[in-house]
Amino acid sequence: MQSDVKQLLKTLQSRDVVFYQAPPNVGRTFFFMYVSAGVQLLFWGNLASLAYVTYSQPESAEDEAPMVLAPQGKRMAVAGGLVAIGLGVAAAMCTYPWRYIDKLVLLKGGERVKLMTHAKWIKSHQVRTYPIERLYCKQKVFTGLGPTGTDPLGTTTSSHIFLRARGEKMGYMLDRKGKFTDSKIFDGLWYNLSAK
Repeated sequence: MQSDVKQLLKTLQSRDVVFYQAPPNVGRTFFFMYVSAGVQLLFWGNLASLAYVTYSQPESAEDEAPMVLAPQGKRMAVAGGLVAIGLGVAAAMCTYPWRYIDKLVLLKGGERVKLMTHAKWIKSHQVRTYPIERLYCKQKVFTGLGPTGTDPLGTTTSSHIFLRARGEKMGYMLDRKGKFTDSKIFDGLWYNLSAK
């Protein structure tokens, strides 16, 4: 392993090194996730429109009272609530690709790392650069199982590794099926069970 580390450090003196690459077939999954988020927006928007146009209530407390449209404020509140639900569902569906790492690149010099996510349309979520020491994960990548040594250990480990940045609430996800340059060096750089 020491020779691998020395080789990596030597390479980092002259160029960037792609340290992790996501599996090639994830693009299709995220395409359908974005489409599903759009469908959710259409569904909840249509439901809100329907509620605004047709939400009615009895004209009086009598049993046979005719139905009339509810007051505009009430209809707007119901429609606004439905739109908010739709936005929340769509945002939750988009959060997954925004935090999924497509490529992790150790930058020349070996001091910083660039994370490229699968985010579309929002530039601030597509590429993030961090100092290496700011990132950590609480799960080892190397398990010794499978052809690359990164397969999950039954039910005790996740199929994703969560790489977090100190000071941020949400972590980034790396798929164990992706290609790691060296999973043992990855663990040496970022595995820290006690980090917060």
